[in-house]
Amino acid sequence: MIRDVVRLARELLAEGDQEQAHAILTLALDGQRFAAQDVEAIAVAEATGMLVRMEAPSEPHHVVERRIARMTELTDGFDADAVREARALAELEAIEWVHRHEPDDAVVLVDVMRAAESFAARHSGEEQPLGVRRARAEAMFTAEILRRHLGQDHHRVAVGLETLALTLTAESDKRLRHLRIAALYRAAQIRYDARDDPESAIALMHRVIAEAEPVPSARTLLHAASLCLVDDEIGRGAPAAVAIAHGLRALDVPVAELGFEPATEQARHLDQILERLPETERDLAVVEHSAALVDRYAACASEDAREAILWWVLRSVPGDAGAVSEAGRQILAHADHAFGTDPSPLTAAARARVAARLAEATAHLGDPEGAVRLYERLDARFPGHEHDARLVVPLALAMVDRALRLSDIGRRGDALDVLAQVPHRYATAASAPGVPAAIAQAMYWRGRLLREAGELAESRRVVGDTVDRSAPDADADVRVWAANALFSTWQSPQLDPTEIDGALQRFADLFADDPDERIRRLDARRRLAQSTRAAERGEHQVAATVLQGLLTRHADSDDPDTRDTVELATENQRILAISSPTDAAPASAGEARYREFRERVYRADTAVAEGRHADAEELLTAIVADTSADPDPNIVMLGLAALDVLGGLLVDAGRWEELVPVARGAALRRPGLDTRARRVHARGHLRLGIALGRLGEERAAIEAYEALERLADGSTDGDIVNAREVAAYNRAVLTDNLDDPFAAIAAYDHVLRIHDQSVDSAERRLRRIKTLRNKAQLLTGLGRLPEATGAHRIILDIACAFPDSEIAERGRKSAFDLAACYTRLGQHRAASDLYTWMRSAHHLGFTRDELKSITRSAKKAARESKRAHR
Repeated sequence: MIRDVVRLARELLAEGDQEQAHAILTLALDGQRFAAQDVEAIAVAEATGMLVRMEAPSEPHHVVERRIARMTELTDGFDADAVREARALAELEAIEWVHRHEPDDAVVLVDVMRAAESFAARHSGEEQPLGVRRARAEAMFTAEILRRHLGQDHHRVAVGLETLALTLTAESDKRLRHLRIAALYRAAQIRYDARDDPESAIALMHRVIAEAEPVPSARTLLHAASLCLVDDEIGRGAPAAVAIAHGLRALDVPVAELGFEPATEQARHLDQILERLPETERDLAVVEHSAALVDRYAACASEDAREAILWWVLRSVPGDAGAVSEAGRQILAHADHAFGTDPSPLTAAARARVAARLAEATAHLGDPEGAVRLYERLDARFPGHEHDARLVVPLALAMVDRALRLSDIGRRGDALDVLAQVPHRYATAASAPGVPAAIAQAMYWRGRLLREAGELAESRRVVGDTVDRSAPDADADVRVWAANALFSTWQSPQLDPTEIDGALQRFADLFADDPDERIRRLDARRRLAQSTRAAERGEHQVAATVLQGLLTRHADSDDPDTRDTVELATENQRILAISSPTDAAPASAGEARYREFRERVYRADTAVAEGRHADAEELLTAIVADTSADPDPNIVMLGLAALDVLGGLLVDAGRWEELVPVARGAALRRPGLDTRARRVHARGHLRLGIALGRLGEERAAIEAYEALERLADGSTDGDIVNAREVAAYNRAVLTDNLDDPFAAIAAYDHVLRIHDQSVDSAERRLRRIKTLRNKAQLLTGLGRLPEATGAHRIILDIACAFPDSEIAERGRKSAFDLAACYTRLGQHRAASDLYTWMRSAHHLGFTRDELKSITRSAKKAARESKRAHR
């Protein structure tokens, strides 16, 4: 009977039904008579152990003691080894529960510690069966751990652990060997931390390593001890790169049973080793040792172990591709190559994510062409992934990102084709979580790229389909792309006001009450845009009402972007209150002063518009002087606006010496002002840099641009972002003029990075082209021809997609420079193919003389190509 109850209780516990298991065990034991045979005694002990395991964390200690006493009574007289072991294991449950639940009540811990000491004393002796010896060792170990936790003398605890280890010296059982190693490690750790004979502690750590090597369960103790030796060496002044050898040797110990957990533990240990290195040394070592671990497991027979290492590689690099370093990219690339021929379905999900993450990181590190090539291999490597729930989402997202990278390198037509394929290709998987969001994202980007390409009618159709399909979805990850589609519509300057107003209104109808934070963020922006447009039309009451709605809906938001929008709304609300036209008399002297200065600013604006710049400068200078010390921030803002306009006039006139003090005044931060002031500050820094550069003070100009970089970092305001982009380019050019090519290349790379964060425009495209041209010339001068060819190819891709005159001119130059790079690299076939293409590239507008030169060079390249292949 009791044996059947124990079997049923185990099944209930496996299903998670602890309450029912407890009930049937209690009922069975309450009705149990004295055991009649060994198997019944064993079952009574097992049932008691299961109850104690459940009750010990919550019941008073005396209740648990009664359970154990009842077990002893029911099994009295049965002394077979199996019965003694079962009783010992049941009693051990009253002790070992503290490791699972970690109570912080000192009284409870003292009770458990005394129970452990009593248990160990009652079960001493070498004649005890193995199971009892194991239980006694567990209890002794727990007693010492609790003694240390309760703050007792560290020396006594260390001696107690060493004594336990000594008693287990002759044991060959794996669990007892593990406990001996654990006791040695804890004793060494306690002595070392307390500086109690640290030399002996280090000797014990060496003993731990030696004894742990052949014991698979002690692998974590082996690793922990090796890290202690690393830290000790570093503490004694050894270079970290030398000290980590202790930790690395632990990785070389063969793993007896390969699987997911052992492989994960190996990888975790490597991470802990590399954390000991200074940041300046870490990247190189991370790549070297990560690659070695990847290689070891790529050839491993265990699928679980291979999968574990792949997931570790993914965890070791940031989830945001923009944060992946070059070292991270190299680790991804090595893992992708090492596991490239792995045929296992079990590892496919991790392999696909490694490959996709590598492509994404490659693009963010400045090689979109390389990213496209990596993405294009995914279909062949993962055929039929559309029907595999583990693969479909990451590879659908990879297809979307591939399209965006195609757009980056000027292949917008190809990008649009790829995006158009996504909804149809993954339609059969649309019920899988994550796939509808990937489809919605593809549709969003297709509508946006079509609009940027000037195909407005088709863009409207795609945006409409995106909104109709995704806005009603219950999944916010899908809805957000419909919201983004409308947001990008009203942000587009090439659309007429009616269409923009329509997008704003449709967003309001669909998403005004949406609970998703990302959509709430856009809703706040939508309300701000509607209020601004209403104010520009002279509908000041409508604008004020919309602003109040924004504040009511979003004022309590914790989202940083929404908070910024709320701040702007509050500023605009104040501006509307003091600047709306009214025939009423001023309510205060401050308002009267504000109106007076506002009228003077209007007169200056009129003078500028009529071309009376001298009159405008006189008016503006007076306004600046009269407002600089005013306590009213609104009047100070008018003075700043006047200073801003004055700076613009001086820039247009090229009066650089006069501009310097004006720009410095505009750049000076005033406390308590709003975003409008930060825009003026940004333009002030920019103009100061321009003026100082024109006056030959390059280093001072660079400092001004760097000050603007600090001011603008993290800002999403369009005026500030634009000033930052211009300043970054100007700073790079000045750095280039200082004859430091490496610093200049880094500065040009920074220009490209911040431009990648902004919506494409004609002005930004031209700056990118100029940046790439300058960078390519520096790379060529340094002999870094492969990198120079990459820059020239991007220039040609952009020039082919947007061949306006200034871009086409630079595209023509890069075509000749790219051909020269190919020739210097000995790639004569590539040079010949390029010259052939140049002859047909009519959109770049090659002159007659240039075409003649192309023809001559093409013949020469063709001859060299033939000679090279003989």
